[in-house]
Amino acid sequence: MTYALSVSMPLDIRPVLRAVIMDQHVRWHGIHGAAHWGRVLENGLRLAAQNGADPVIVTLFSVLHDSRRVNDHWDPGHGRRGAELATNLRGDLITLADADFDRLYHACEYHTSGDTEGDLTVQTCWDADRLDLGRVGIWPDPRKLCTADAKHKPMIAWALERSQQGLVPEFVTTEWNGILVDEHC
Repeated sequence: MTYALSVSMPLDIRPVLRAVIMDQHVRWHGIHGAAHWGRVLENGLRLAAQNGADPVIVTLFSVLHDSRRVNDHWDPGHGRRGAELATNLRGDLITLADADFDRLYHACEYHTSGDTEGDLTVQTCWDADRLDLGRVGIWPDPRKLCTADAKHKPMIAWALERSQQGLVPEFVTTEWNGILVDEHC
């Protein structure tokens, strides 16, 4: 089931997606694949619209944080590998000021650490990912979320329903899957 994006994208993420796809190990349709990235993006942009987090960093995080997993199970170090991919893409596809890049790198590297303290944008990235845990049968725990907006019961319920139902954002099937086809033909 697909549905339309309710918030606007702050940048064209497709060039970064192309780079991810060129050397991606995780299955595109796996539990850490494109549908997850799309829901994380929507969760993050929805939170950023409420709390003022940087939507560009949130967008980049959504596709990079799990982009270097070697499997859909236990994979220590995948966050750091995703952060290193961001480093490799910096300058060509990722043009952030040093402080902003540091926030993106930190968000990717430590997204599975369970941390809840830190910069608002980093916290928003982590919350966006944690709000999608329903896809693996885990209810998001407000005590493990970082921001007040993410802990809000209607936000948890909205994200949990989408995650549990395996809803795929429309842009994933229309725009992102087109990139997959283009790159693998």
